[in-house]
Amino acid sequence: MQTALSSKGQPKVVNRWLVIFGTALVQLGVGTFYAWSIFNTPILKMFHQLVIDPATGKTAAVQPHLGSVSLIFSIGALSLSLSTIFVGALVKKFGVRKVTMSAGILFGIAIFIASRVSSIDQLWLYYLSAGVMLGVADGIAYMATLSNAIKWFPEKTGLISGISVAFYGLGSFVFKYIDSAVLGTNIVHNLPYALMTWGFLSMLLIVGGAFFIHDAPEAKEENVVDDPTHHEFTTREMLRKPQAYLLFIALLTISLSVYLTGIASNLGTNLAGLDIAQATNIVAVVAIANTIGRFLIGSLSDKFGRKSMFILSYVVTFIAVATLAFSSHLSVSAFYAAMIAVGFFFGGTITVYPTMVGDYFGLKNHSQNYSLIYQGFGFGSLAGAVILSLAGGNLSVVFNIYLVMLVVSLLIWIFIKKPVYKK
Repeated sequence: MQTALSSKGQPKVVNRWLVIFGTALVQLGVGTFYAWSIFNTPILKMFHQLVIDPATGKTAAVQPHLGSVSLIFSIGALSLSLSTIFVGALVKKFGVRKVTMSAGILFGIAIFIASRVSSIDQLWLYYLSAGVMLGVADGIAYMATLSNAIKWFPEKTGLISGISVAFYGLGSFVFKYIDSAVLGTNIVHNLPYALMTWGFLSMLLIVGGAFFIHDAPEAKEENVVDDPTHHEFTTREMLRKPQAYLLFIALLTISLSVYLTGIASNLGTNLAGLDIAQATNIVAVVAIANTIGRFLIGSLSDKFGRKSMFILSYVVTFIAVATLAFSSHLSVSAFYAAMIAVGFFFGGTITVYPTMVGDYFGLKNHSQNYSLIYQGFGFGSLAGAVILSLAGGNLSVVFNIYLVMLVVSLLIWIFIKKPVYKK
């Protein structure tokens, strides 16, 4: 139990673990956003952009609409990342519960609008609803509840961040099966029902979870006088420190793993000769590894230190990516091991990052500060696709650039030190 202020400014006793329970529900709801790719095929078929390739007899997507449809999620991911910049100001003015509930309602409205699209002439409506609106709602609810949860447990920031971010990852894993079940075999006819089911359940999780959430008490300088290096940095003060930009670069680097895990099935068929069923399995296996990594690495970082976990994560990721890059043909076991390592340590890294920012720059302004560094995730998630496009589809270029960036980031983690505040 801990004391917080009510909406009327009166002190009240709050069970911190109920706040974490509510946070987990919200994160589970907003994490479903990453299951969006399951709707690409129904949308293409609805737009009559899936045809039979006469050469192979297989179903193929017609260009340019494959790229146009996949752009929906890219717009959403960028909107998610950018929206987090405004979370701190919103929470400060309205409180975390109202902000989260509003984001949950916007989440549901966005998906409902998307469920009304019925022709390719309305593709722009997907960009607005499932792209901009859904991304904004997702980013606001994600960042508001994550930062608030960490503030409630300043002595267990790694564990709490691990729980929160793990449920965020779990959302997409669970809802892939729910969405698939509702889509069934008649995927075009059932697409509106699948979208509405997803929207309703996600909104229920987000709004329902928000009822358990309370604003955390503000961090105070006098609580940390035993640590002379500690200072609650404002965002302006943080941006004057090189550590902020080094953390941004390192986060952008590891976020390239998002692209690799996103094309895991394609890598499986190309590098390890997996059949379609095996390639589908690797997606589920990587998702599980990602979730376990979020729980485990977050907890271990409290015990062994953030830098130690980051150095371990980037070293193993380098080995895994090098294995994928320099092997013309991998055994199935080697491929699985490499992809599991990429998923596991990306999950762990993205979990520990919020706590690292809190360790370096304080918790008082955590939402504002972390949201800026978090932009590295948004740009890093898109970097793989951009690099591949510029390289004319040569995947080895993506691997080589990623390996160089991992070496640079490893040097960052080895030499970076906690910033010192100077008046």
